[in-house]
Amino acid sequence: MLLTEQSLIYRGIRPLQKLGDIAKINALLPLAGLAMPQRVPERLRVVPPDPWAGDAARGRDMMAGIFRFAGQTFEKEEVSWRPANAKPEWLDELHGFEWLRDLRSVGGDRARRMAREMVLYWLRHNEKPQPGLPGWGAEVTGVRIAAWISFHDFFCASADDDFRHAWFASLVKQARYLARVLPGALYGIPLMRALKGLAYSGLALDDGEERLEQAFHMVLREIKMQILPDGGHVSRSPQSTFEFLQCLVDLRTAVTAARLDLPAELQHAIDKLAPAVKFFRHSDGAFCQFNGGQEGNPNICDATLMHSGARGKAMKSLPHCGYEKIQLGRASVIMDVGLAGMPKYSQRAHAGLLGFEYGFGKDRVIVNCGTTPVAGKWRDLLRSTAAHSTLVVDNRNACTFDENGQLSARPEMSTQRSEDEHTAQIAASHSGYMPRYGLVHHRRVTLLDGGETLSGEDILSGKAGAHFAVRFHLHPCIQASLIQDGAEILLRARSGIGWRFAAENAVLSMEDSVYAGEGDTPRRALQIVLSGISAAPDMRVAWQLRREKA
Repeated sequence: MLLTEQSLIYRGIRPLQKLGDIAKINALLPLAGLAMPQRVPERLRVVPPDPWAGDAARGRDMMAGIFRFAGQTFEKEEVSWRPANAKPEWLDELHGFEWLRDLRSVGGDRARRMAREMVLYWLRHNEKPQPGLPGWGAEVTGVRIAAWISFHDFFCASADDDFRHAWFASLVKQARYLARVLPGALYGIPLMRALKGLAYSGLALDDGEERLEQAFHMVLREIKMQILPDGGHVSRSPQSTFEFLQCLVDLRTAVTAARLDLPAELQHAIDKLAPAVKFFRHSDGAFCQFNGGQEGNPNICDATLMHSGARGKAMKSLPHCGYEKIQLGRASVIMDVGLAGMPKYSQRAHAGLLGFEYGFGKDRVIVNCGTTPVAGKWRDLLRSTAAHSTLVVDNRNACTFDENGQLSARPEMSTQRSEDEHTAQIAASHSGYMPRYGLVHHRRVTLLDGGETLSGEDILSGKAGAHFAVRFHLHPCIQASLIQDGAEILLRARSGIGWRFAAENAVLSMEDSVYAGEGDTPRRALQIVLSGISAAPDMRVAWQLRREKA
């Protein structure tokens, strides 16, 4: 079977339309109620390999009856498939069954038996699709289908015939249900996760050809819609860029395991995404904290890039996605210089215009605050301009959010970069504060001295009288203290390397901050703040971070 864009239309009719026509015909048959029962397959045609490492510690917790998802913990005695007070994110993780990977990482018969017991428990309480109830959204259904198929050999080994029959019957029901409801209201990464499950069912089950065509028709469409020319994701999220890449790598692995030809568009997308993913990483392997993403697991990212097979080097610039990166010696700076993405892809976008992160060697020194995977107050607060290492006027956002949580304002921005043997510089500006305050923010960031000096200036041009604060959020591993009678700040990294921070034309202070780059809840951190009042026609604040000499 050749999977190409042309072959994904069956006789000029999309598979979903064809299935709908068949359903209408069946409903008109007088003996429709006496139809033969659906045949349940006895085996999977292919089991796509899952090369990703699980969390053995979390697997052992589950075996001890402790279920930790999305910042919530339930004991086994409390666990039902829809426990009271469970967050939607907790329910999605439970019903998605990707935690089977964690039990597999523990290994052994006991972990296998528990996995099988949990699957059987789910089968008994979810006999048929129940749209609108937790666990039956299209995304989580697709995730569960992919997980069940990928880990089939783990939890189905030594299972009895009754279990296998019930499991296969449910898998077929879920696959057909998913084909009916997609795409629905899904878009972005959630849609890709659902499509992965649909594609897996098409590859693994005997009746899956039309679902496979349906899935890849949508996947190729989403590649065109979601991947920008420079390889970044349309949401401008580093994490989403990585997740899209991982999804495509999984799909390619599955198609290869089934010995089918791969659509050329899918491989081309992988080759574009991989260099963009490399762009967003610091030297310690963590992702930079922009637009609704966290730092991620460096080992999983390394494995994904290895499995991608893409040979392209990290980009220096992502002009379509709206980021610039400069490097000198062991230092790097990544700056957000882009506009808001398409409205529907900006529901988790941040107002971090001209925010940047600075890393030296394995130390991340200046960062943004990040985000939390759980919806709520913290996630909303972390979207603000003040949660980023940039200038804030009157503690207001540099762009606005509408009632749906989407970025609505699209200020003008300009960007230049320059680099030679001794310096590397990004110069950018935005007009986000022009409508309310009549101000334009200009920022220049320069690496000097082999990357051991970071020099910058922030300029507010326009009207006078606005209160401003230039914020530099520090990674929680950075210690900081005021020295020289408050004229400088001494920073010390976990590696032992120290820096001195000084500034002109602003009041220098330190304040509490938070870091939400990992986990479900923010950690305590510190921030450097340069504050003052704008002057006409320009207010210039100069600052410098330089490495301490031994």
